[in-house]
Amino acid sequence: MFKIAICDDEMTSLMINKALTEQILEEERIDYEITTFEDMVSMIKGVLDENADFDLLLSDILAVGMNGIEAAEEIRRLGDKLPIVFISSTAEYALDGYRVNALRYIQKPVQIDKLKEALLEAYAKSLSKANEYLSFQVADRFYKVNLDDIIFLESMGRDTYVVTKAETICVHAKFSDMENKVPANRFVRCHRSYIINLSEVKDIARYRFLTKNGIEIPISQLQYTDVKKVFIEYEQ
Repeated sequence: MFKIAICDDEMTSLMINKALTEQILEEERIDYEITTFEDMVSMIKGVLDENADFDLLLSDILAVGMNGIEAAEEIRRLGDKLPIVFISSTAEYALDGYRVNALRYIQKPVQIDKLKEALLEAYAKSLSKANEYLSFQVADRFYKVNLDDIIFLESMGRDTYVVTKAETICVHAKFSDMENKVPANRFVRCHRSYIINLSEVKDIARYRFLTKNGIEIPISQLQYTDVKKVFIEYEQ
């Protein structure tokens, strides 16, 4: 399901953008879900809701109270990587769009071919995004943790601890099963009890990694040479 948020404080523009988006996605046979917002404040709250998981934000720039660039800055400040396409009647803020890493900038009146290009680009990104999470279940709770947030996995007895930047989650699962769920080009098993996210490594020394937040992770003596080579060749 391709989930889109559309924000515009002008009801006519909001409905036009929604209708055009629906037309394009239906023609492309893409399953979608659209949520509309009439002001920037409610939009920010909506897209940052942990249950929202939007794949794209289509937002006007000019709005009462807070413009689209300011709203995008707030979204980026809180760490969200949501693709954003700005739609505006003026090119005045086009350069500002780069500051918040906007995917596209489309001027009104919206040309359907330009909107189609933006939608299909965001849709392609959403398909790859499905592989950027570690999913698992703990009791009756289902977790979907972004790989960017994971620092390392640790095996303790019959449990695996997923250590993220925000919390540590205990999963009753085999360490080998959890290892198979993370990409081998990014996560390396450096010890019988540890799998580390290479993008979270600050440096390597003999028989240990140091993470960016100052945690030392052991490297087994037998694996040290191979693990060091993998780390040196790793490209983020």
